[in-house]
Amino acid sequence: MERQTDELAVVPWRAPGPGATGRLADLLGEFRVAVLGSGLLPSETTLGIGKV
Repeated sequence: MERQTDELAVVPWRAPGPGATGRLADLLGEFRVAVLGSGLLPSETTLGIGKV
């Protein structure tokens, strides 16, 4: 089940290609830090497997 979920989740990241995907990750970097720093989301995954 986990493998299938991972395979499905990666599809949108493959579509634009590595260059655009890297650019999107760069653009979201500061936003991600701000969201996690806000305390609105847990710093640990819901599966309890580690910190985000």
